[in-house]
Amino acid sequence: MSIAGELIKKEYIYENLSVKNQDEVFEVMGGKLVKDGIAKESYVQALKDREAVFPTGLPTAGIIIAMPHTDSNHVNEGCISIAKLQNPVSFHEMGNKKKTLDVEMIFMLALNDPTMHLKMLQKIIGMFSDKAVLNELKDAKTSEEIYKVVKKAADV
Repeated sequence: MSIAGELIKKEYIYENLSVKNQDEVFEVMGGKLVKDGIAKESYVQALKDREAVFPTGLPTAGIIIAMPHTDSNHVNEGCISIAKLQNPVSFHEMGNKKKTLDVEMIFMLALNDPTMHLKMLQKIIGMFSDKAVLNELKDAKTSEEIYKVVKKAADV
């Protein structure tokens, strides 16, 4: 089993999440991680602060994704929370703050091991470069289907 596979937990996968904006994404998804003790009280604000400086929107083919994350000192236990959004939410593009993307899916990283951080980002971004995986994610209707697609792709 891969590290990514171990971090993906079904109870943190949302299908058809209804949020109005980026802040609400952070508050709903990050808030549950805080409530469940996965992340520290500082996590949600740290996500907002980091996203303002280092945007995480990715102009992927098929389904537009954002990968919000923050430093490991805001996290108690490693977890990846995933949400397919009911309606797209605006995020700035990674590496290009001037461009805005209509994000359809969120991969929120809560990583407590700083040495794993870059490795996990690279693995997930690699997964997003696979058009077949992106199409499967776009077609996934339930949290179970999302889980299976991501787990299969992450465990390769």
